[in-house]
Amino acid sequence: MGNPTIQLFSNSLGGEELAVLKNVFESKWIGVGNETKTFEKELGEKIGCPRVLLTSDCTSALFMSMKLLDIGKGDEVIIPSIHFIGAANAIISAGAKPIFADVDLRTLNLLPSEVERLVTKKTKAIMLLHYGGQPCDLDAMINLARKHNLYLIEDNANSPFSKYKGKSCGTIGDIGCNSFDAMKILCMGNGGALILKTDQLYTKAQELRYFGLKCKGQSGIDTLKENNRRWWEIELNEIEGRHVSCDILSSIGRIQLKKVDNFIRRRKEVWNMYQEGLKGIDWIQTPPEPSSENESSYYFYWITIKNESRDELARWLVNNGIYCSFRYYPLHLIKKYGYRGKKLINAEKINDTVLDIPLHQNLSNEDVTKIINTIKSFKKQ
Repeated sequence: MGNPTIQLFSNSLGGEELAVLKNVFESKWIGVGNETKTFEKELGEKIGCPRVLLTSDCTSALFMSMKLLDIGKGDEVIIPSIHFIGAANAIISAGAKPIFADVDLRTLNLLPSEVERLVTKKTKAIMLLHYGGQPCDLDAMINLARKHNLYLIEDNANSPFSKYKGKSCGTIGDIGCNSFDAMKILCMGNGGALILKTDQLYTKAQELRYFGLKCKGQSGIDTLKENNRRWWEIELNEIEGRHVSCDILSSIGRIQLKKVDNFIRRRKEVWNMYQEGLKGIDWIQTPPEPSSENESSYYFYWITIKNESRDELARWLVNNGIYCSFRYYPLHLIKKYGYRGKKLINAEKINDTVLDIPLHQNLSNEDVTKIINTIKSFKKQ
């Protein structure tokens, strides 16, 4: 059959975004300018942290986090196996070793007991993921980080506006890494952000984001404004690449930021429809609700298939025009990473039984009803 008519991900870009693009084009300044700086400020106000820097994407932010925290050869970073490849690649590229950990069967989040099991004298950081928008047990992770003198990195790609006990996810660890790519809740087309815990990390990140240039990566025009006699002269504090965003993308991000609460509100409505519509199906386990203390961004909706074939259900949905998938394939099973440790029982069970079904703000009630009814009809085929 052709492409499924109901997609797993979607975005909401339209006339307002087009209008601001016109303004940016007419300004003739499409690099890092006022739109980017204003978006960083507005995003910081939204999440309650003033130290926000836009990056070219979340992967760049993850790669930068390694250098910002001086993680390199001989170091280890504990990371849940249910996680995106960009996170593991960032660790390996820095010369460090990812230590793959098992996850909770219901939330798919990193288990604190796994951190205790895997921590060694070489461990330098924990890099966690808030799966599907649901916050990890951050109290436990912070206590473990303090106990073992570790950095805490939040891969916040799934949870840009989730909250843990009133605080925005991504602002609680030493570094948070956000994603605004084509599949994310706030969509810039491509983009990411670094959220920094301290002024020292923020200053260092400003330089690393743009080749390691001294003067926090500012442009020649910025230097000219400071009355420097030779504003074209440069000096480096680091050797680094280029990880900046631009005003074209940032202008889109600013409009999306104004809409994101409504996006999440609709996502929660879809979540609730699934929770009610799939309740009582004895061969499906629905995901847990966020605790009363926390707020989810509702990025994924995942079901666990009991006593049936997850793969056959996935094919049934696709054949009926509904795209689905499982994210994320366990990292420790990727041969390139050369994992030789203990069998990660939960991650491997999840890999065989969990399915992510469509969850986004563009789903109509009719779409959701069709998805629910198609799942219910699977055993009748």
